[in-house]
Amino acid sequence: MINKVLYIHHAGELGGAPKSLSILISGLDQRRYKPYVFMLVDGPSKDLFIKVNAKVIVNKNRLFAFHGTTVSGMSFRLFIKNLLYLLPNAYAAYKIIKKVKPNIIHLNTSCLFVYALVANFFFKNIKVICHIREPLLNNFFGKILIYCNIKFVDFFIPINNYESEPFRKEQFEIIKNSIDKNIYTFDNKRRIYERNEIKLNNTDFVVGFFARFNLENGIEDLLAISQKIKIVDESIKILIFGFEPQIVNEEIKNIAKNMPDNVIINGMVNDVQNKMQMIDLLISPFKTPHFSRSVIEALSMSIPVIVSDVKSQNTLLENNKTGYIYSVGDINEAVNKIIALKRNKELLVSMKMNARSFAVRNFCHIVNNKKVYAIYNSILK
Repeated sequence: MINKVLYIHHAGELGGAPKSLSILISGLDQRRYKPYVFMLVDGPSKDLFIKVNAKVIVNKNRLFAFHGTTVSGMSFRLFIKNLLYLLPNAYAAYKIIKKVKPNIIHLNTSCLFVYALVANFFFKNIKVICHIREPLLNNFFGKILIYCNIKFVDFFIPINNYESEPFRKEQFEIIKNSIDKNIYTFDNKRRIYERNEIKLNNTDFVVGFFARFNLENGIEDLLAISQKIKIVDESIKILIFGFEPQIVNEEIKNIAKNMPDNVIINGMVNDVQNKMQMIDLLISPFKTPHFSRSVIEALSMSIPVIVSDVKSQNTLLENNKTGYIYSVGDINEAVNKIIALKRNKELLVSMKMNARSFAVRNFCHIVNNKKVYAIYNSILK
């Protein structure tokens, strides 16, 4: 018997969540499980799911998930969207569940609890699993997510201890996000090619930022860090991937405009494993608790990381062995650690070796996927 798994995904753009989901589906035994992905929003992430042989269904009218995590924050506009899109999501949930008739519904974020609610009220014998990929806000909206998820979801998969805190131990199993260690590996030929493409010298020391270019991800600090580094050591370049001018406000555009000339700014890319080859060090200056997928990708490619000390991402490395953790907002500390690593080649080489082995031990997709599939098998018994 083939069991149907209906994955609900909340967005269309590229990012950590769709990559993680596509990696999960890629190892699924499709003789036992048939994967469907329902996308609330159309976008380039659809291609990730098609590539791993999932049946992709995109909602005709754009939908929005119920915001209540540290990723989105909360504004008056999001508050209104939360209210306006409850019923459209419930209607979409009913239609897609009725159409697919899944054995398992797998929510790719806690913000999709409406789909669990509808499954519980209108359908029988459907098990619901929810990935907890981001911390919840400590306010009314975060509490709504906690209450509704606990009430309507059968089992949770948090990606670390911090995300698991709202749930009882019997309700969850912590499984770290994954990387395909065969794809994310160092390739010197690719490094030289990619650097030549954007006219970077092979001798340049390059610090990379691979994340959405927004305030929550610390772009104001990144601006200050870049300005200080230019004064101290002009041979250090900052390479940014994640700036999308068509979807950001004037404040964020102004931050991009004020970046000094040691900074190269690019948009989001779907070949991170190629573009990341160019860098010697990855920086993730997040301001709010959140998982940073670029950290585990960099580590897998033998690239040390420097991250701000926010919960969730500060568990993704071994401090002083695979990189550094610095105090949130402490620009001088961040700059000093970058300079020190650039000038100490022996330490840099050591961290590169440690980074790869740490990533393989902790984030291997084969090991982590098997843990998720074991949950599928168990929950259907």
